[in-house]
Amino acid sequence: MFPKFSVYLCPELPFIFMTQRERIIEQAANMFAEQGIKSIRMDDIAKALGVSKRTLYELFEDKAELLYHSIRFMQRRRMTTIEAKMKESRDTLAYLFESVSMMMDNKDLHRRISSNLRKFYPATFERVRKEAEEDSGKILYSLIEHYIDCGLIVPTVDIRLSVTILYYTATTLVTTADNMSLPAGVSLEDALKYTIINFFRGIATIEGVRQIDEYFCRKKQQRENDNNI
Repeated sequence: MFPKFSVYLCPELPFIFMTQRERIIEQAANMFAEQGIKSIRMDDIAKALGVSKRTLYELFEDKAELLYHSIRFMQRRRMTTIEAKMKESRDTLAYLFESVSMMMDNKDLHRRISSNLRKFYPATFERVRKEAEEDSGKILYSLIEHYIDCGLIVPTVDIRLSVTILYYTATTLVTTADNMSLPAGVSLEDALKYTIINFFRGIATIEGVRQIDEYFCRKKQQRENDNNI
């Protein structure tokens, strides 16, 4: 028997502490990520876990429901990592720019999953998109509020509008990257970072702008030192 309690949002804990349902979700998430959401069947997931297909259908109505929970698991696992990074440098704007690199980890995988989800499971795609947007919006709202309290963002800023603009600008940049003609030598990560930098520079206080400039001067020096090695 598996424990009744849930550690669904703590993927770093041992596999044995998960419930059977959670084990299935994590295994399915890994299989969808590695082999694609179209090619993986319920039979494949049942076989990988050593359970019957009947067990899967007792816990999940169909593949679309399991796919939904698996995608949300991947998204929450990713956000858990980013939020942990946020706590390390919560009182500086440096987190915003460090987190860009983390968001870009496995970007090709996430874009492929999103594209296939939209194509083969459009209803699930919309459900996942709306919930992910809500999650991201809450985090951004809280973050901007915090930076206002820290004196790094001007207190007159419209937080809800700022969150909406930043979220959709960054999301559009990532999802349409294949159709964009970026300048030579400019990566998608560079473009995303540039977008976020200038957005926050526009709503930052004098101290916030100073931190932004200091951060990028330090990064530039690091790159120059690396190139000279």
